[in-house]
Amino acid sequence: MSFSKRCKKEILKKEPETSQIDVELLAYLYFSGSIRIRNNSYKILFKASENIEARYIYKIIKAKYDYSPAIEIQNKRKFSKDRSYVVIVEDSYIADLILDLADYYQIFDLEKFLKKIKTQKEKKIILKLAFLLKGSINDPYRGYNLEINLSDKNEVYLIEKLMKDFNIDAKINKRNDNYSVYIKDSDKISDFLAIIGANKSLFDLENVRVIKSIRNDINRQNNFDKANIDRTIKASFKQVEAINKLKRNKIFDNLSKELKELADLRVEYPYISIEELGKMANPPLSKAKVNYRLQKFIKLAESDNNDE
Repeated sequence: MSFSKRCKKEILKKEPETSQIDVELLAYLYFSGSIRIRNNSYKILFKASENIEARYIYKIIKAKYDYSPAIEIQNKRKFSKDRSYVVIVEDSYIADLILDLADYYQIFDLEKFLKKIKTQKEKKIILKLAFLLKGSINDPYRGYNLEINLSDKNEVYLIEKLMKDFNIDAKINKRNDNYSVYIKDSDKISDFLAIIGANKSLFDLENVRVIKSIRNDINRQNNFDKANIDRTIKASFKQVEAINKLKRNKIFDNLSKELKELADLRVEYPYISIEELGKMANPPLSKAKVNYRLQKFIKLAESDNNDE
């Protein structure tokens, strides 16, 4: 499974927030909804590329209206095993309620829609759904690139505007009649993954960044032999990983000032030796003291794992 699919699967496994059901539904309608008119009646359709995605929109409609929509399975190509899914609201009363909701939020008038979307949570949901339905992300080992592919200028403006609200300056590329809103800065990609709630994918990305940073820094240290480089990478990665875990789990805030100083030095300079770390500390520390404190970070992180 690609990194992009794993990231989307992680998000879709989470239950939609009850307080944000309206915006979840509207975002789906905006990015993948359509109306099928037949025999003087109409139905609302929501396209989905994966079964898990179809189940997600099903849950949203069920939670909002206590109504079970139909799910239609289609082959993407003749004689192909690849399938797509369509979630169909066949009940005209429920369809009217959905359109009434869309009318209230004025989702087809971009400026008015943006005025309705006021909270950070609502903006995050729209970005989340845009990524789920229209986006992709590279495997970080192969490079940093997150993009959302859109066919409508209004959609482009909406996504660009919401990203700017979170201090993400995305780039836009026009391809024939389509547009790509993309981010190549790894820091901003991390920010975006945090915004849309892809925390595990964010952690995986950060791990790759640490490994790349260590490797790049170590490659500049031509005076080290290969064995020392390998040992430094393994030990340093384990230490940095432990420190980052303590920060994420709010344990880091309770550490002493001396421990925090050493932790910050290790994260900032992952490639340098224990002896050099000790010289940079204030006051300077012996190799034994530096090593003891670095091992303490690892033990604290492992202890937190056991508590879980």
